Formats: sequence, C-alpha cells, structure tokens
Amino acid sequence: MEQSGAALRTGLFVLGGIIALIAMIFILSGNAFRAGVTYESYFRESVQGLDVGSSVKFRGVTIGKVTDIGLVSAEYPPQNVADLVKPVYHEVVVRFRVDPNKLGRVNSLTQAILHGLRVQVAPQGITGLAYLELSFVNPTTHPIPPVPWHPHNTVIPSVPSTLTQVQDAVQTFLSNMSGVKFDQTVKVLTSLVDTFNQEITTGDAHQAIANANALLGTLNTQMRQADLPATTASIRTLADGTQTRAILDRLDRTSRALALATAAMPQLLAQTQATIAEANRSTATVTRQIIPILHNLDQATANLDELSETLKHNPAIVLRGGPPPPETPR
Repeated sequence: MEQSGAALRTGLFVLGGIIALIAMIFILSGNAFRAGVTYESYFRESVQGLDVGSSVKFRGVTIGKVTDIGLVSAEYPPQNVADLVKPVYHEVVVRFRVDPNKLGRVNSLTQAILHGLRVQVAPQGITGLAYLELSFVNPTTHPIPPVPWHPHNTVIPSVPSTLTQVQDAVQTFLSNMSGVKFDQTVKVLTSLVDTFNQEITTGDAHQAIANANALLGTLNTQMRQADLPATTASIRTLADGTQTRAILDRLDRTSRALALATAAMPQLLAQTQATIAEANRSTATVTRQIIPILHNLDQATANLDELSETLKHNPAIVLRGGPPPPETPR
C-alpha cells in the first residue's frame, strides 16, 4: 500500500509539473491569454526562416505573432484534383494574430487593404530568421489577387519580399540577355573601335586635331608677339596720365553744368509758357483793334472803286458837280 501511494504521489507530481510547464509555455508565448484578431495571407515564394511564433511588425513595431504555417493545397484542397496543378494551389498560407491594443483605433481594415496594406516576409538580420512586415504599398502595382476558395479568416494580401524582387529582376535581366547575340555585338563593337582608331590616326578626325594644334600654336605665337603685359601696362599708364585726368575733370565739370541746367529747366519752361500766354493775349487785343480798321479800309476801297467807275463814264462830273438830289413831293 505504501509503495502504491508513493507511486501515485510521484505520478501526480510529474503530471502537475507537465501541466505547469505547458502553462508556462503558453504564458511565455503570449498567445494563451492575449486577445487578438487572426488574419491570413498567401505567399508564392519560400517562407524559409519564418516559424510559428515569429513576430508580426508594422514599421518595426511588434503587433502580433505567427500562429500557423501550411500549404494551400492542404488547407483549401480543390474539389477537382486536376486543379492542383494551378500555381495558386502551390502557395503557402500563413496565419497570424494581431493584438488590437498595439494597433489602436482602426476605422476599417478593408479600406486599409484597398489603400495598399500588404504583408511580406522580411529577413531578421543575418541570423536566417524572418518575420512578417505590414506596410502600405502602391495598390495599383500590387493589386489584390482573387482566390478560388473561401478563406477562414480575413485575408491581407502579400507582396514579394525584397530579396525575391531582386531575384526576379536578375532572372528577368538574364532571360532578356539570353536572347542577345554577344558574338555579333562584340564584332560590331570591335569594328566601331577600329573605325574610331583609324579616324584618330589617319582620318578626318586626325586632320581636325592637327588643324586644332596648328591653330593653338598660331594663337600662342600671336599672344607672345602681342606682348600683352606691355599693352596692359600702357593702358594703365594712359589711364593714370595727365590728359586722362584732365578729360575726366572736364567731364565732371560738364556733368555739373548739365545738372545745373537741368535743375533750371523747369523755371525756364514756366517762364516760356507765361510769355507765350501773354503773347497770345496781346495778339488777341491787336486783332480786336485791327478788325474795325480793316472794315473801314474795305469800305474806302469800295468807295474809290465806285468813284473810279463814275469818272470813267462822266469825267465832267468833277467840274459840274453832282446833280441835285430829287425833291421830295409835299
């Protein structure tokens, strides 16, 4: 009986230790008593380095953990076995839990996804481990791909990792380069180099370079013959000479005289305008006085004309005088 009791106590102790260990694992993993929302995403690339418990980060801030990693062909098997050859069933499904307290208030995850919220696998240093990174990208460049099944959780679309994008770019470049005929390209380049070398040594380019060298030599000779330092010294001497200073003094006096004349111009213009106005008034007065005299002269001229006509027809009228005026009847 004592041995049976000891074995029972030992068994209970071991069982309690296992339960405590499991509880500690759950507590330390942070998934046992922590509220969260589960999402899932699908990756066409390898998720090497990503394990259950890996971090989910947004701009470097840990907001959740990876809870499950599997294959789409096992999680969402197609009804038709022949569809297993489609690339969509070769993807990897990754589920992760996000702590809402880490995100704060979010209006609508659907709107965030429409505006470019995506998830990608990011390497964690040089350790070989990886984590999930949430970020916003251009939704036009990375549209939401459709899936032929009904997901168990809300889907956040994925984008290729940076390493995968580099690998795809390199692979595309190599594929494009595979169609290039390098031997023909090398021949063309060799012919181009030979032609360029020939032009430099004996062709038109060589002649142009020779002409340029000759022109430079001529210019150098002309520069030496011109004696530019002596010419510069002569110009400086002329600038500092007595005649130059006298000319500058005369220009200064002339400028001051012009300034004085310019200052006196407004007064002179005012006086001229006053004189013109006075002349206009005098002219008007003389005109008013001359007009009656001109009328009288005109009348006298008419009388003389009449007298001349009368003398032509009757010269004796000067001796006899004019006939008496007719008597008026009473």
